[in-house]
Amino acid sequence: MRLPASDRFLVGIIGGSVLLIVIAMVIVLTRAAPEYRAGNEPADVVFNYLLAIQRGDYERAYSFLSPTLPGYPQSVQEMRSQLPPADATNEDISFTIIRSQTEGDKAMVEVRETIVYRSGLFGSNTATSVFIVGLQRRDGAWRLISCTNWRMWSWCWDQEGGCR
Repeated sequence: MRLPASDRFLVGIIGGSVLLIVIAMVIVLTRAAPEYRAGNEPADVVFNYLLAIQRGDYERAYSFLSPTLPGYPQSVQEMRSQLPPADATNEDISFTIIRSQTEGDKAMVEVRETIVYRSGLFGSNTATSVFIVGLQRRDGAWRLISCTNWRMWSWCWDQEGGCR
């Protein structure tokens, strides 16, 4: 028994759709998660700080803060309490280092933040912004001294006395 042309066309569409879904799933599931960078250049330090915050590894993120901050958090727990929760939103955030500029013991790293707001199976919105991270080299290591992104930096770290 042979299928009519319209039925074969429908079977082709369904088969093609299933194939596209399988390909998309394979791509998503095999995509490698970002890993920490081994270097100690300003861009590496910023990348590692942002990744640590995203992963909820506040101990590691805390190690990248400069103890010379006017409102330097006194502990990892204090730092964690002063930042918004990393996983409390319905969004995916990715960061791309755009460029890094070093002058002596100071550096500025420009970062692009891309946020995908999920809103159901077929709904999502994307927003992109750029922020700056400031670093200072002290005892041979780069440490963060400023950041213009409120998700990754607490305003009170720039204030004498901190968040108290």
